[in-house]
Amino acid sequence: MILKNPFSDYGGIITADRFVGRKSELVQIQRRLLGEVFGNLAIIGLPRIGKSSLAWNCILGNKEALISKKILPIWIPLGEFSNLIELFDEILSSVCELVKVSDNELFAVLNTIKANFIDATTNIEKRRYVKKFLRKINTHGSRLILVFDEFDNSKEIFNLQDFQFLREISYNLETKIAILTISRKTIQELEPDNGSLSNFYQIFDELRLKLFNADDIFLYWQRLKNLGITVTDNYIENLNFYSGNHPYLIDLINYSIFNKVEQRDINLDEIFNSTLDNLKLKLFNEYESILKLMQQENLDNKLVQMIVGPVYDITQRDVEKLLKYSLVNSTTGDSFECFAKFFEEYLLIKSAEIDIWPLWSTTEIELRSIIKEFLFDKYGEDWVDKFVKGNPKKTISIDNLKFAMNKNIKSFGEKASSHLVDYTYPAELFDCFMSTDWKWFKKIFGREAYDWKPKFELLSEIRNPLAHNNRGFLPQSKLNTATGYCQEILSLIKKRTDKSIHNT
Repeated sequence: MILKNPFSDYGGIITADRFVGRKSELVQIQRRLLGEVFGNLAIIGLPRIGKSSLAWNCILGNKEALISKKILPIWIPLGEFSNLIELFDEILSSVCELVKVSDNELFAVLNTIKANFIDATTNIEKRRYVKKFLRKINTHGSRLILVFDEFDNSKEIFNLQDFQFLREISYNLETKIAILTISRKTIQELEPDNGSLSNFYQIFDELRLKLFNADDIFLYWQRLKNLGITVTDNYIENLNFYSGNHPYLIDLINYSIFNKVEQRDINLDEIFNSTLDNLKLKLFNEYESILKLMQQENLDNKLVQMIVGPVYDITQRDVEKLLKYSLVNSTTGDSFECFAKFFEEYLLIKSAEIDIWPLWSTTEIELRSIIKEFLFDKYGEDWVDKFVKGNPKKTISIDNLKFAMNKNIKSFGEKASSHLVDYTYPAELFDCFMSTDWKWFKKIFGREAYDWKPKFELLSEIRNPLAHNNRGFLPQSKLNTATGYCQEILSLIKKRTDKSIHNT
């Protein structure tokens, strides 16, 4: 008999026994929204990290119990609406449906106000009826909780006056409601800026939802064990390498694994290994969506600087924002690591595509291009064996480059470069290749090899501290000198390119 996949609902809102952990977050929501004294709360975090599941289980999951206490919870997917009036049309209808069964008298009054709202011909009139509707709820001894899912869409459908209206009905004691927003961005980032008015975001507390903590992870795996499925420490460790404590990624991997499970007495480790190649493609897609989000936030190059290096313009605010997203974690020695080791390796590949340091990146790209041209010009397309035969002392260097290339090809397939030169660092560019035939390179760079060697040594010297987030170890004079060397190299390559074009 085929075992039911315990992760078949992955990707949607998780409920019942599938929703585990998040104890401190649940307490924060309850204290802010469900007490006699209440306010507004914004849940902020990465996509697919569990924001909607958290809100649903705390609020809508207890819907009947809340209604019995005259607390009326309304779930609103904000992406479905194009303006504030459409939104309140839905809210008023939803409230009437809630009270229809429990309180006929209140329903009759609210339904009349709702009809007046619909018949009103101006937005000002409609807003007046919304306030009247809310006042009636409050005088009845009930209160409203609006849960706005996908609140990032507010930037597209609300103007400044709309945000002010929401602030007023939530702030004013006569109409007071509780609002819970679910978004990737902060309300401050979404709200139009106007220094002369009080801001909507100022009446919100924030809940920054991060990845699972240790307690959450324990409960996650304990649930699986309670189903009678043997989960080894090795399996958990292997999965963690690819997903870290990211709730969605853990579910995604487990779903793929358990689709191949047919009985409880199975070897998950064997299935994991056999499914790994297909899993990687799914993970690449999810990693790309994370990087796309970071690009929208202008944090893509900051993320790469923190993990891959070199660091050149990242601010403390950037660091704090990435830490709040929980994409990176602090480690000892003022350095950082990614939430998952495989994502960290993926960044090493992607860093070549992300413009993390324009001058430095351009210099390395141009130098590698020149060296590739030299190797092809002197040795042909299959240059490796011929190069080693002519330069036997470089065998170890070439072997090291092969090791790095093969490791990346094994992990990332066609996404990884198949040219050894792409795995070189500044010292290797010069020592392994350029110095072997300076006569060829002298046509571009002039002077002698011994004139250039100190320059490449300095570029190599500063790269390692930058890559490990230790910019403070380097005097500004060295950074300025290195900048000058990069500019000189690019200038000489450009002259050579311009000359070639002119001769052509």
